[in-house]
Amino acid sequence: MATKRVKKTDVVSPSSAELRKAVEAIAIQPKSGKITLLTRKLFNVLLAVAQQADEGGDTYRALLSDIVANSAFDSNDTALVKEHLRRMVSVQVEWSQGTSSQKPGRKWGISTLIADAEILEDPATRRVWVEFSFAPKIKKKLLDPVQYARLSLQFQSQLRSSAGLALYEICVRYLTNPSHLTMRETWEWWRPILSGTPDTEAGDEAKREYKYFKRDYLRPAIAEVNAVTNIFVELIEHREGRRVAEIQFRVTERKQPMLALDEHPNVFDSTLVDRMVKIGIPLKEAQSLYADSEENRIRAALQLTEQRMRSTTLPPVRSAAALFKDALKKGYAPPVETAAEKPAAAGRLATGGVTADDPKARLMDEYAAYRRKEARALYDEQGDLERELARNSFENDELPGLGAHLRDDWRRRGLDSKLADTAFFDWLARKTWGEPTDGDLLAFTLNQARAA
Repeated sequence: MATKRVKKTDVVSPSSAELRKAVEAIAIQPKSGKITLLTRKLFNVLLAVAQQADEGGDTYRALLSDIVANSAFDSNDTALVKEHLRRMVSVQVEWSQGTSSQKPGRKWGISTLIADAEILEDPATRRVWVEFSFAPKIKKKLLDPVQYARLSLQFQSQLRSSAGLALYEICVRYLTNPSHLTMRETWEWWRPILSGTPDTEAGDEAKREYKYFKRDYLRPAIAEVNAVTNIFVELIEHREGRRVAEIQFRVTERKQPMLALDEHPNVFDSTLVDRMVKIGIPLKEAQSLYADSEENRIRAALQLTEQRMRSTTLPPVRSAAALFKDALKKGYAPPVETAAEKPAAAGRLATGGVTADDPKARLMDEYAAYRRKEARALYDEQGDLERELARNSFENDELPGLGAHLRDDWRRRGLDSKLADTAFFDWLARKTWGEPTDGDLLAFTLNQARAA
C-alpha cells in the first residue's frame, strides 16, 4: 500500500512571530516530568512554526538556526535542542480550558507536548533542520484554535523563568476580559502550573506551603512579567480566616514594557553552559543542569560562585562545581540585576529623588516604605545562609556606591543602623521586584484607597 507523502514547511522566522495559543494549551499541568522555561519557549516556537505552515501536511520543519534564533547553532551544537525535544516527547501534560472547575461541557485530555521530532542535516548545504509533529487528537486545537491568546514571542524571549512565562501566557488571555481578572483557583492548583513541576515531584513538604510558593514563584514571576512585557499583573489573595485559600490576578495593559527589549532574542543561552564547564562541571552534566533549571537561577548561582572564587578575603573554594550546584539546588544565590535595570538605579541615586512637596514624591516615599516592609518579610523568611549571602551581595554591589557615612554605619552597626537598614531593604526590594513602575504606583494607590 502506498504511503501518503508528508508535506513539510518552508523556512520560517518564528522569533518575530505572534503566536495564537489555544486556551487549552496555556494552563497545562505536568503529570510526569518537568516543564522548564526552555521547554515552554521551544514549544511555543514550534507552535508558531506550524501555524505559519501550509495546512496540507502532518509534519512540520524549520531550520534549527531559525528555531533557536541564533545563527551560531550548527550541526555540531545540537545537544541542548535534542534534550528539550526528548522532554517534549516524554513529558505528559493535562490539557484543559484553564480551570479546575468541573463545569458541564468541559473537556479534559492528556498527551505529550509533541508526538515526535527529528534533527536532520542536509549533506549538500550542511544546513540543519528540525522536523516534528503533534498528536492527532490535539493538532486541530493547537494549530487552528477557536479560543486563544495572542502571545508575543519577543516578550517570551525576555522572560527568564518558567513561572514568569506561564503567568504571562495566562494573564494575556484575560487582558481583554471586561473584569481584567483571571480565574480564581486554590493556590495548590496554581503551583504545578507556574512551577512546571508535578505535585508528586515537589520534594520537601515544607516548600509546598503558600508562603514558600509566593516567595519562590509568585513574587519573582509577577516582578518579571511587569518588568519586561506589555501587561501589568497584580496578585489578589482570597483568605479563609488568616489562611490564603485562593488566588487570582488582575491584568491591565501597559503601553510599553518597562525594560528595553532585545532585538535579537535567543531561545537558548549556551554561554551559561560554557560558564558551567569553566568552573569544572563536565559538558554533559552542564547541559543536563541547563535543561533542568531556570536560567535566572543558573545565572545567579554562577555569579555567586565566580565572585566567591575571586575573593581574596575568604578561604579558597575547595570545589567551585560543588558550590555552584549547592547554590543552584537550594536557590540561595541573590538574583542577578539585569543590564536594563542598572541605569534606572543609577539615575535614582544620582538625582536623590524628587522634592518633598511633589505629590508623586510623597507617593514614592509611601510606596518605598511599603516595599521595604515586604522585603523585610521576605528576608525574615530566609535561612541564616540566605540572609548572609544577601548581606554580602549588598556589601559588594551596592555599598561601594553609597556615602562614606552610610558605609561606616553599616560596618559598625549593620541592620541596627536605621540608615543602613533603609538602604539595605530598598536594595533588596529592587533586586527582588525591580524598579517601581507607574502601574505599581497606581495599584498601590488603589489598594490604599480600598483599605481606607
